[in-house]
Amino acid sequence: MKNLFSFVLFGLLFSFQAYAQEKPLFDYEETKHELSLDIDPVINGNYPSTLLYRRHYKTKNDKNAALRFGLNFSSDFRTIETDFTPINSTDFQNHFYAITIGKEWQQKLTTRIIGYYGIDLGFAYSGSRSKPNADDPAFITTQKGDSFNYSSIGFLGMKYHFSPHFSVSAETGASARFNHSIYTEKRGVSPEETNETQSFGLSFIPLRAIRFAFHF
Repeated sequence: MKNLFSFVLFGLLFSFQAYAQEKPLFDYEETKHELSLDIDPVINGNYPSTLLYRRHYKTKNDKNAALRFGLNFSSDFRTIETDFTPINSTDFQNHFYAITIGKEWQQKLTTRIIGYYGIDLGFAYSGSRSKPNADDPAFITTQKGDSFNYSSIGFLGMKYHFSPHFSVSAETGASARFNHSIYTEKRGVSPEETNETQSFGLSFIPLRAIRFAFHF
């Protein structure tokens, strides 16, 4: 039993020594900039819309870290024809814009893999509009909604390097959010009605993003 334990211990020490001597595939001293695209929507059949920029650097304690800046945007304009006689069609608009700023701390796990964790602070705006097209204003009901979201997101992830310049990563996280929404409706010639709501929530994000990145 002692011989088996000694053999396993020797094997582990040899493995760690070999890893320590092996040069990592990536070097953030040479590729300090990183631009990535969240490909999770592509897997679900949608268009990608989230970009993330990282600026890698060394802390005062010689630890690997990065500053993060994220951008998410989408817009949709549609006109739907209707068979309802007074209304010819209805115009729809939907917009979503979000930015995040954060910091992450990194730990090399192998020559190709790093683990990381950190926090993002975010702001998001979403807006929707709908307006029927009709000759008589009495049949027009215009609706619009605006939502303002403030968030703090803690995240944990892993990144795998295919090469010094390309990698893929996955993130999970937990968020605290405050939301302020304004809904407005105007029916015909009646006065405009406005309703405002505020909410606070905590949520767990099992899969926040799957990012494909270019390092330069």
